[in-house]
Amino acid sequence: MSLEPLTIALIGFGEAGTAIARGLAENWRGAARPGDNRPRRLIAIDTALDLDTRGRKLGEEARRLDVAIERAYTAALSDADLIISAVPGEFALDVARSAAPLLKAGAFYLDLCTVTGAMAETDRAVVEGAGARYVDVAVMGSFFGRGQKAPMLLAGPNAPIAADWMNANGFDVTVLGPKPGSASAVKVLRSVLIKGVEALAIESFVAARRQGLLDEVMGCLGDVDHEGFGQFLARMVETHLVHAGRRSDEMVLVAQMLRETGVPPLMSETTYKALHRTVDAGAVPTDGKVRPLDETLAVLTDKVFG
Repeated sequence: MSLEPLTIALIGFGEAGTAIARGLAENWRGAARPGDNRPRRLIAIDTALDLDTRGRKLGEEARRLDVAIERAYTAALSDADLIISAVPGEFALDVARSAAPLLKAGAFYLDLCTVTGAMAETDRAVVEGAGARYVDVAVMGSFFGRGQKAPMLLAGPNAPIAADWMNANGFDVTVLGPKPGSASAVKVLRSVLIKGVEALAIESFVAARRQGLLDEVMGCLGDVDHEGFGQFLARMVETHLVHAGRRSDEMVLVAQMLRETGVPPLMSETTYKALHRTVDAGAVPTDGKVRPLDETLAVLTDKVFG
């Protein structure tokens, strides 16, 4: 089985929807096979269309790209062979339920919304209950600057078919596996790190700037660049059991310095609590030995999070 859509529907025409539309206008609609005169159509649905300044701008962009955009879930959706849902995660299920009665049997439904694995399973049940083919999609980077090429993970039984078509039409996707929801779960777990680091960086960089030390602070992060972010984090976790007490004590001084600089230590105080709970749980090894990552995580799972 292969995927060869003639009509693609974008539900949500914000940053993700417009970036994908631009890419599809060039790489899919503008690259029809020689001799294939069948029209390739892009349609879109966005409930904010023309309601305010943002809604008017997205309407202008849709018309510039020759995307037939509507505010309501019209019958045109039933023509779509491929549906791409790209709305905030809290609206993902509402979108699936609104679209379901109009979905063509066998149509591919790509769920790009940021949801948990369990939420993805709920969305899938609605979509597949309508006879369409659900694919769990996790966008693993920003559309800003990368457009349609933002890297994505796909999961679900129909993921390989969708991936073949997407990679041939300007996307950059990788199949994670057959379990729906696993791609979304990876993204959310990644966000624990990335959004947490973002919040910590704001605390650190604002305080550094106020002290005239921003360049120096950023310059001292070279060890992370050298080691690689993933390996750096793994090493921090591996050494956590041994150094939890010292590191949590250091965060007390960090919070004090931030207050002196006029920066509320919201993240730093929480970091102290997160590090010190290992001490409180009695999980610090008496032999001072650093364990491998998997063994360390097993101790944390049993003693700290159990």
